[in-house]
Amino acid sequence: MLRYALGRVLLAVPLLFGLSVLSFVYVRLIPGDPVTAMLGVNSNPTVVAQLREQFGLDRPLPGQYGDWLAGVLRGDFGVSFRSQMPISTIIVDRIPATLQLAGAGLVVSLLIAIPAGVAAGMRPGSRLDSLITSATLFGLAVPAFFLGTLLMLLFALTLHLVPSQGYVPFADDPAQSLRLTLLPALTLGLAISPYLARLTRSAVVEVAQEPFVPFARAKGLAPRKISVGYVLRNALPSLVAALGLTVASLMAGSIVVEALFNWPGTGRLVTGAVTERDYAMVEALLLIYGGLFIVVNLVCELAQSLLDPRVRLT
Repeated sequence: MLRYALGRVLLAVPLLFGLSVLSFVYVRLIPGDPVTAMLGVNSNPTVVAQLREQFGLDRPLPGQYGDWLAGVLRGDFGVSFRSQMPISTIIVDRIPATLQLAGAGLVVSLLIAIPAGVAAGMRPGSRLDSLITSATLFGLAVPAFFLGTLLMLLFALTLHLVPSQGYVPFADDPAQSLRLTLLPALTLGLAISPYLARLTRSAVVEVAQEPFVPFARAKGLAPRKISVGYVLRNALPSLVAALGLTVASLMAGSIVVEALFNWPGTGRLVTGAVTERDYAMVEALLLIYGGLFIVVNLVCELAQSLLDPRVRLT
């Protein structure tokens, strides 16, 4: 197990390095630059040249990348071109809101996807399976912003059950914080649950074909005990791996949901930084989001190897 874990950790190192290169190069491919975004296209060329020199944008790209990477390794992502504030400080202030939304959205998706996937997988080809499969296909086709708009119109503007926008830290007012989190979390959870439900169904169908399942039925065990105690338990390693893949959808969905519900998390920083050509902020957020995806999938792979030792042989 230790050898397997060490190999996976060492494999993550070049992935993180490659991610840093892609993050740095990507923002340079976006038309425009921070100076043009701040001053406009008809600004004084002399002022533009002075600001580009001040921000170090006139230097060769390898030199800029080397300085940026050295700062990242020290935990310093630089200074935002737009606000002139340390990026680390800005991101740390926004992380609690994003974690609250992502955690709540993940809980909602698990409560929907796991039961639906198990119910469909235990009865493949049945009407229930067809209904759930059709619902997941429809859910995959509906964009998160459209789903969020419908939920906002229904629950906030028509029924007046929950507020449409706003954020309160959970530590300040737990009840109000949960009310404000409910609608964005429901949107995010519904957006990612179809994908997780289909992965759950596939894992359950595969396990349900094993010989011990018909044997358990022949013993007269209750269907719920078979589906939970036998099938779901043995499908857990595959579900853990699927959960790691869901993180990408969770992070992408949080950007859309935060923009829609005016949620003060890191997702709104992404959209604002791209619009304003804030190179340093975009680079930092891309690296953090990508690094989080790599780390979470690494943890899921290690957890899967603990639950199913056969994974270490692949």
